[in-house]
Amino acid sequence: MSNQLIPVSDAVIVRHENIATIVQAGPQSYQTNLLSCQRCNEAGQQLLDEIERCGMSDDLDRRLAEYIVKVRKTVTKMNERRSPVTKLFDQVRSEFTILENSIDPTKKDTVPFRIAQYRNAYAAKKREEEERRRQAELAAQELIKAKEGYRAAVEEDYRRSFNNLVTGSINELTKLNSGVNLDNYTAVFDTVTGYQSTLPADWCPPSAVRLPYNLTPEEAKEIRNVTFQRLLPNFEEQFVFEVDEYRREILDKLPSKKIELERMAEADAAEAARLKAEMAKREAEEAARKEQERQKAEAEAKQKAEMDKSNAEMAGLFRMAQTEQVYQPKTKVSKKIKVNDPAAFLGIVSLWWQREGCALSVDELAKIFKKQVTFCEKLATKEEIFVEHHGLEYIDDVKAQ
Repeated sequence: MSNQLIPVSDAVIVRHENIATIVQAGPQSYQTNLLSCQRCNEAGQQLLDEIERCGMSDDLDRRLAEYIVKVRKTVTKMNERRSPVTKLFDQVRSEFTILENSIDPTKKDTVPFRIAQYRNAYAAKKREEEERRRQAELAAQELIKAKEGYRAAVEEDYRRSFNNLVTGSINELTKLNSGVNLDNYTAVFDTVTGYQSTLPADWCPPSAVRLPYNLTPEEAKEIRNVTFQRLLPNFEEQFVFEVDEYRREILDKLPSKKIELERMAEADAAEAARLKAEMAKREAEEAARKEQERQKAEAEAKQKAEMDKSNAEMAGLFRMAQTEQVYQPKTKVSKKIKVNDPAAFLGIVSLWWQREGCALSVDELAKIFKKQVTFCEKLATKEEIFVEHHGLEYIDDVKAQ
């Protein structure tokens, strides 16, 4: 269709001779056709009355056939009589329609349609770009979470290894202190005095944390190195604070403990047992206090690490939220089906039947499947091929010729 507008002066709608034809011939044609219609109905009603009074007969059937022939001729004449007028009306309507269609955005090749196609293509491009940007942003967010999660897990792993090291050292000192007696006192005192009270210089436990899928080995290694170097000064200070302090505390108490051991050696069995029980009780209470303090410090450190992780994730996501918002045209996205295999229509009909068709009435379904029903009726009439189903029956449709 051409998208050039027809000049108003050339349009059929404004031709005076056409308007005159409609005004003059229209009423006369209508009146003539109206009279023909009335006479035809009157004659037909008389025949219907006769059928109801007397019933059908061969003579009446012949007269009915003649009436039908006359009716058909009357309809033809009525059509010929009104055609010149109705054709002009159709032309008038067509001119209006041409004007409307020439600027209809839904009609192919019109200027608005072409503009809409450019907008649709541009909107699709922008949506694709936005989807790529969104996927990239999502991947970046996931990377931030993965890095912070890995860093937190590595830090927790290092802290666990460090706590195990401290616990092991304290347990060794506790064992030495608990096992001291008059015979090994000098050896235990010397061992505790020379016990390693600083973090070993070569201490660097391997990390057992699983590597996230979106982190490279190099990135993971860098996170481990940075995390360990950040924690190392604190570990060194904490090791001295916990192990060396406990070592010194044992050394300070060993002389008095020696005196108690000597008293127990000189006392009778009952008194020795009492003194030994008191000593064991004090040492157990002291060990429990030390362990409680250690667990409290460990819990505080873990809580701080989790808070740091959460803050780091929020800071990273906030920085990403600061990215500039780009223009996005308003769009409506709907799914369209492209059928590549005729057999796919069975799936379409099946889904439609499950969701809508099964709830429709027979009349509504008959309208929808009129073409298919007609095909099966022709197949039954011409080739006697029938649909076998308990829900349908074939009925002979007899028409007089």
